[in-house]
Amino acid sequence: MAQHTLERFDANTNTAVLSLDAGVYPIDAVYGAAYALIDRAFVLLDKEANPSGKGSRFLVQLRGKRTLDQAGVEALSGEFGNELLSQALRRKVVKQNNKIIEEIVTQAIAGATGASLPQDFVDDDDDDLDFLDDPLGIAVPWEEKFKTDTKKGA
Repeated sequence: MAQHTLERFDANTNTAVLSLDAGVYPIDAVYGAAYALIDRAFVLLDKEANPSGKGSRFLVQLRGKRTLDQAGVEALSGEFGNELLSQALRRKVVKQNNKIIEEIVTQAIAGATGASLPQDFVDDDDDDLDFLDDPLGIAVPWEEKFKTDTKKGA
């Protein structure tokens, strides 16, 4: 069965040990799930051969930063299992969309460095404007715009 199992719980040390099938969960997903819990628990990871001799398993030791009872540890292990599934799905989505992600990052870096972009992003509709054109009179210096007539004032 592809679920995590609570191997043991020690109330004295506030520690629980979970067992995960290494063939089901990739190590990146285990790391991600462990990282999501580090604000509430100390997490230690280990890998050992399955007692049946087939494959291997991950051992995840969760030690609560606050004192937990049996129900609290079960809730923490349930959250770990949910986060483990979330991380595995996230990894799968990234793997499926890897080409799109690479293309977007390449275009972003190329645009930031000033390299030419693909023709899809080039705007050819510039209306034949020149940078010296100022139809609204914005670039007129203040002195010219608000100049007073010295002959009238004298």
